[in-house]
Amino acid sequence: MSHELIIDSQGTTKKIESPYTPNIPEENIIETPHKRINVGWRRVFEGIESISKIIKEADICQDEGDYKVKIDRPDIPWTMGLVFSDAHIGTYQSDHKLIRDLIDKVMQTPNSYLIDDGDSFNNGIWGGLQYEDVIPPYLQAFTVKDMARELGNKFAACVIGNHPEWMFANAGIEPEYMFAENLEAPIFPGMGLLHLKAGNQEYKIAMAHDYWGKSKINIHNCCVRLRENEYPEADVFIVGHQHIWGYMKEMVDGREVLYIRPGTAKTTDRYARIHGIAKRGQQMGIALMCRTDKKYFTAVPIEEGIEMMK
Repeated sequence: MSHELIIDSQGTTKKIESPYTPNIPEENIIETPHKRINVGWRRVFEGIESISKIIKEADICQDEGDYKVKIDRPDIPWTMGLVFSDAHIGTYQSDHKLIRDLIDKVMQTPNSYLIDDGDSFNNGIWGGLQYEDVIPPYLQAFTVKDMARELGNKFAACVIGNHPEWMFANAGIEPEYMFAENLEAPIFPGMGLLHLKAGNQEYKIAMAHDYWGKSKINIHNCCVRLRENEYPEADVFIVGHQHIWGYMKEMVDGREVLYIRPGTAKTTDRYARIHGIAKRGQQMGIALMCRTDKKYFTAVPIEEGIEMMK
């Protein structure tokens, strides 16, 4: 069946074909003596598809995103990115002085930016972790939101980690709406690919808060798996979650790739000690160094990165 639909003020019409919907055989209509159900599974599907489209359009997360480093000093052919991860803001077991010092280093260093690999606030609402929180989850989220406001265009990207995601598991609240709704930087749900533009160069940075293949014997194994299975064309692979610190380069198909495990600010961790994970978390503070004049990238401790920028 077709219909004529007026599509503008001049009276132009367009022929619209109605989708084919087969008639439901009479014997397939569910009936009881007191009621008759007239909603078939096709109408149910139409409703689900309609609402799913609205939810998708309201999503502020993305799979890939771009960030262009603001070049304050063109005479310095480097950019410096603080790999910020597992800060767990809000728990008394995190080193908040370390977090503040790292943020200040980004603010005071030219050509610098911050990329957050997840669990920026603790949100300890699972497994007794709520007893280590000094401030409630909503104030933790506000603190991160205000920190991002101060960083401004130095905030390059953010990954949603498992701790903030407990907001969704327990209350149906997607955490990005609590702290990153107005953030211009791309927000990745668990993992994503950042296209970093540094001067004349572009670098592909694969970020994941967690990924399979984790090993204490080979701490970069999960980064290798991330490269092989998700982002084979990326240059840099960052995986957090385990509170492990380290970086390593490898030659793959004739090109260098870089693996980073960014560490944490939760340097005191009773949960990890009790469960035999580690005595303490390894303090974060790795700088991703990317040149602006030619394709070259490496990682160094943050203090060395600042010296390079001088």
